[in-house]
Amino acid sequence: MHQGRRLLPRVYDAFFGGRSDLLPTQKAAIPLVLEGKNLLLVAPTGSGKTEAVVAPLAERAIEFRGQTQVLYLVPTRALANDLEERLKERLERCDLRLAIRHGERNTIKSNPPPAFILTTPESLEVMLTTMPDYAREPLRTVRAVVVDEVHQFFGTRRGVQLVCLLERLKHYTQHPLQRVGLSATVADPERVARFLQGSDEPMQVVTVPGQRSMQVYLSFVGSSSPDRFGDAVAGWMASILARHRKVLLFANTRATCDWLCWQLGERLSIPVWLHYSSLHRDYRAWVEKAFRQAPKAVCVATSTLELGIDIGDIDAVALWGAPYSVTSFLQRLGRGNRRTDNCVVYAACPQWHPSGAPADPEGDLLRFVALTSCALQDQMETRGEAHYYSVLQQQLLALCARYGRVAPDALPTTVQNTLPFCTEQALQDILEALTEAGVLERERRRDLWLPRELFHIWQAKGLFWSTMGGQESTMVVEEKEKAIPLAKIPLQYTRRLSSGMIIVLAGKPRLITRVEDKAIWVTDLQHEHAELAKYFAPPEPIPQAVAESIRAILTMPDEALKKLPILYDERTYQGLYKWRRYLGERLQNKRWLAARENDRWVLYTFGGSVANWILSDFLKEATGVTPEVDGWRVSYSGSVPLERVLRNLEAEAIEQFVERRWRSYESRLALPPLFDFLPTALQKAEVLSVLEVQRILELLDSMSAQLIETFQA
Repeated sequence: MHQGRRLLPRVYDAFFGGRSDLLPTQKAAIPLVLEGKNLLLVAPTGSGKTEAVVAPLAERAIEFRGQTQVLYLVPTRALANDLEERLKERLERCDLRLAIRHGERNTIKSNPPPAFILTTPESLEVMLTTMPDYAREPLRTVRAVVVDEVHQFFGTRRGVQLVCLLERLKHYTQHPLQRVGLSATVADPERVARFLQGSDEPMQVVTVPGQRSMQVYLSFVGSSSPDRFGDAVAGWMASILARHRKVLLFANTRATCDWLCWQLGERLSIPVWLHYSSLHRDYRAWVEKAFRQAPKAVCVATSTLELGIDIGDIDAVALWGAPYSVTSFLQRLGRGNRRTDNCVVYAACPQWHPSGAPADPEGDLLRFVALTSCALQDQMETRGEAHYYSVLQQQLLALCARYGRVAPDALPTTVQNTLPFCTEQALQDILEALTEAGVLERERRRDLWLPRELFHIWQAKGLFWSTMGGQESTMVVEEKEKAIPLAKIPLQYTRRLSSGMIIVLAGKPRLITRVEDKAIWVTDLQHEHAELAKYFAPPEPIPQAVAESIRAILTMPDEALKKLPILYDERTYQGLYKWRRYLGERLQNKRWLAARENDRWVLYTFGGSVANWILSDFLKEATGVTPEVDGWRVSYSGSVPLERVLRNLEAEAIEQFVERRWRSYESRLALPPLFDFLPTALQKAEVLSVLEVQRILELLDSMSAQLIETFQA
């Protein structure tokens, strides 16, 4: 009897069928999960991570039929739905029930309780907070918690909320929790393990090697004018489809996805589908199934399909513009051609934006090469552990909703031990600020805070359950014999829409027929010109690690550059070597460079987007001119010499500048809905810690005129 059948005698056939042996990931993880160890499992996409933890947990759960044993947490509803499809039948073969709970579905029944509950952090918040005691009783017997795609949580508000929720769950169960984290891409596994373990036993980190080889085909995609750009895009995709049957095309924004789907759908003779978060759940589910079953098709997606949603075998992955982070790059690559050890990637450097404005194809080119280099060396960006006081505010409000009152010591003491910024003084200050705002009132005799009318208004709007920034939205409905909900678009945008306008939504031009308070009604329309819907999302910053990798690829020897698995077309090859000739030699002994290029001053910082945002604002105040900025350079026009500005770039001056201007950075962050009701000092502390300002101040402080070589281009 081989290892799998010996370890999992009752569930092996349900999970692994007639397979003669386990995969390496499963051999490494299953014994530890069976022993009840806390575990962070880092293994490549498609290596069998899910089965490696669910199968042994199912083997143990059989001993406790009639009790909920496992809580399985995922970052998105779509992933929860997908996992339900993959796991439900297998667990039923073991006579174990899987239930799902999120904002769109709830299959939990109290009799008998499910063995596994599949949910999101926000729905766990609702279960712990609003459900009556009898309904949340199944949570009392939970022994193990699985956090899938844990990299999506680490270093974020949702991650801190998750830590609080797990400590509250542990307090409710009155016993330790076995904690298991899963990810394919983690920059610092030890830090992630400490984050996830909370007040339970330390986690063992199991890293399973097995990086797949990749081949990146890098292309410039352009046209003589924006009007002809759709033909160029279709030509690029047609060349990919000549070699592959099913292509997953990623873009960085929803508007770009809409435009690509529109242009390709009108020009290709095969189905072109669309997938992003604000499309209606029924539409997304239909796309997932259709793409899975189609013999030949293209699916255009944002990051929603970076995660492990089952869309069948993908022959090739295409990227429209460079992703912002190494993590995103690796997740997207991991979706392609899982049947072999080689991942084929087609990377496009577009000449034009969908709006018709010029894009930055050479910036995309350098980022693609930098991302490929980072991926091969396992160099991923790291996140700081910010002071998310807004999560403490959300937790206090949720606890007040649960018990009808709240106090500074309402959170379990283990939360304060786990989160260094969760101090008694911070909790007291948050409650005082909510009192001043008329949300709570203090009963001094018992030192408790009680809800007021505004509290109940917020609760009715569902503002206590999520820490994610969001926008009010309007549903767009297609008028057919039966009304078909398509997608949500921001209310801020819908206020300027009216009947007769043509907008691109869900990948097609749509004629607006009616505008109502809660819905916009549309019909399909074949039309050459249409307005792209606007989503007002904060810009995604390019991490410092990616920017520094751009510097590295500009200076690395030719022999090392040729070893990267990239095939260039003529334009991208010429573009790369143009930049290497221009900056490479000058950067050999310099970290930064300043150049006078025609009428512009350009500072090549390689500092990442956030550092360059701050530097850009500093330059604007000094010169009166608004600079252009990306992740690796800042430039401005004018006569004020850059050297003169850089002489003032000292730690104290920068720190005073940022302290004075901190509110201007709020618009670049996705802040939670009640952020403005935090004490001002805690708002400021959170913004500065999220931006990792201290690290950036150290970086900018070292940029003095004496350290930077200035040259005339």
